Order: sequence, then structure tokens, then C-alpha cells
Amino acid sequence: MKKFTWRTHKTVKETQDTLTIYFETDQQQFSYLPGQYLNIRCTIDGEIVIRSYSFSSKPSDPNPAITVKRVTGGKMSNYIFENADQIEIWEIEAPFGNFVLEDTIAGQSKIVLLAGGSGIAPLFSMLNSIDSSRQIPLLIYSNKTPSETIFYNELETLEINESLEICYSFTSPEFISTKINHIAGRFSLLVLRSIIKRLVPEINDAHYYICGPTGLMDLYKNALTGLNIPEENIHLEYFDPVPVDVGDLETDGVVKDVIVNYYEDYYENDEKQTYECTSLIEVQPKQSLLDAMKEHHIKVASSCKNGTCGACWAVKTDGEVRMLHNGALTEQDIAEGIILLCQSYPTNADVCVTVS
Repeated sequence: MKKFTWRTHKTVKETQDTLTIYFETDQQQFSYLPGQYLNIRCTIDGEIVIRSYSFSSKPSDPNPAITVKRVTGGKMSNYIFENADQIEIWEIEAPFGNFVLEDTIAGQSKIVLLAGGSGIAPLFSMLNSIDSSRQIPLLIYSNKTPSETIFYNELETLEINESLEICYSFTSPEFISTKINHIAGRFSLLVLRSIIKRLVPEINDAHYYICGPTGLMDLYKNALTGLNIPEENIHLEYFDPVPVDVGDLETDGVVKDVIVNYYEDYYENDEKQTYECTSLIEVQPKQSLLDAMKEHHIKVASSCKNGTCGACWAVKTDGEVRMLHNGALTEQDIAEGIILLCQSYPTNADVCVTVS
């Protein structure tokens, strides 16, 4: 992961409460995979707020883009929705996430995308990265109405051009349609299984990517498991995964000493000076590295505290830790020693961590 400063290239209003922001990277070298996400850091009313947003653009697009849905009471989403055109500099950290569409899978298998609401964002990135001349992807997508469906016009164009098959569910009681691929009301297990058996020729060879509200994701997954789809062919991106209970975490009950290398900013004559610091901290049994660092007054960026956003990433240079959840990291990240402090618990006395 790297830190970037980007500018707004343009904004596009997708629905009444959804906005896509295209960034100007000023030619900073940057790459990501379809399905990954970034973290945005903003200061709102004097508070530093960090939130994660999936890329809705495909990696080959010159201007990376995210799609933000305004959430009632959402501090960041409302701030972005109201101020995106006026924000001159965006503080970005990216890329994060192991919910990705791999080239080998896209080239060999039928791709089925199952979405709800703003969960379409990472799937839209995947969709536009697929060479549909091989096997046309299928999108199963639930929303209230067509007017509240993000990327509706773009999706319709892809379907007309025979680059995509779509089945919609529109849940508003007032919705009426005679189109064969429009379902009035919520998807059911029977309907979903019928759609998949009808439109996916070899269901066990296809790969399925699911993103959206948790209840809908569970419904999609249950429909697939009921069809005996191999578990390794089902890929999920939970925005709010169930927290892991550390009460069941096995430890030796011994306090661990951990070496932490980090940076502190100080101001001298109104000029910021950055110093490299090293501290030896105590980590109690069943205490995460993040909580231990904060207890020792080491400043660490953090947001979700459930291993989803990736804001509290650091590099483990020695020793062993157990990560309870690592959805923000790829296999390559883990191989390079990157850990999530909120999910990491030292398992021996040799742990050394560097916080960027």
C-alpha cells in the first residue's frame, strides 16, 4: 500500500444519492486490481475521518474512480457528496482488498456478479475488465427502482450490445414492469436458483462474486450453496464482517514485549519536523497490537477496527503474530509481512513492527 495526493478530475451524479468521483493522479504511479478499494482521509469538523470506497473504474482507465452512496448520518459520505467538487486535494491510501477478479479466472470461466445497492461498485470494475468475447458475464442485481439503480444506463447499454446478461429485482411496492428480466419484489432462493440454472450452462465451473447488504449477500450465498457450487468458486466482499470474538483466542497467558518503530511529527518554529522513534511496549494476553500501541500513546491511523478498511496496516519485520481477519490484504501483502494491527496478536516474544 502507498499514500497518494490526488485531485478531483470530475464528478458524475449517478442517482439522487450516489456520486462517482474521477481522480486526477498527476501521473503518480499507481495500479490496482478490479474489486480492490482505497482509503480516503479527510478532516471533518476538526476530526480525522478515514473511510473505504471500492474502485468502480477498471484498472486501465486513466482516471481512477470511486462511487459513493450518501448514507443517513454518514459523516464521510455526506461530506463527500456536498463538497467533492470543492475538495482540491484528496489524501489517498491504496490499494486494499483480496476480493479481486483474477485474469486467469476471467479468461477461463463464466463470471456471475451478484449485487445489491452500492455493492455494484467493485463488481462494475470487474465487469468492465472482462473480455465478454469469451463468455458473456451475468449480473444479478437488486434495487428499489430503476431510477435508484447505480449505473443503470451503462448496464442497459452493455446488455443491448450483448456484452452482459442482467436479471434485476426491484423491491419497491409501486414497481411494475413487463420486461422478462425484471422481477417485482425481492429475490427468493427458488428464483435465484432458477435464474442461475437457466443462464449459467455449467454452474459448477462458473465463479460467483457477491457484494451488497449483508442480508442479501447471505441470501445469494445460500442460493449458491444450495446448488452445490464449490466453495472456492464463491467470492464475497462484506463491508461489515462479523467481528471475531477474542474471548476464544488461545494464548499462553504471558505478556509480550513488542518493539515498535514509528514516526512522530513535531513543530519547531511553525515547521513540521518528523522523527523516527522506537518504543518497547507491553502487549497483554488477548490484546491487539493496535490497542496496545494506543495504550502506550503511539499514534496509529485506524477506522473500522474489524480488519476491513486496512487503515491500521503495518509491516512485521520479526516474530510471529496471529491475524484474526485479513480481508483488506492480498496474499502478496501478507507474504511481504504486512499486517493489520487491529487484528494482530503476538504469539512469541520476538515481534517487531514498523508503522509507516
